[in-house]
Amino acid sequence: MTTMDLEEDPILGRFFDTPEKKAKWILRLKIVYILWVIFLVSGILLFLLWNLFR
Repeated sequence: MTTMDLEEDPILGRFFDTPEKKAKWILRLKIVYILWVIFLVSGILLFLLWNLFR
């Protein structure tokens, strides 16, 4: 079994072909991940508070 880099992928390779593009996408993914965590935690808190005070 061989592993393939993102640069060699036929579909995703065009987004990660240069180090600058790769750095931009990694930054975007980090921002999306942080936002996802914030929404997840706030959703759980809202759910708990809604059920606690109902």
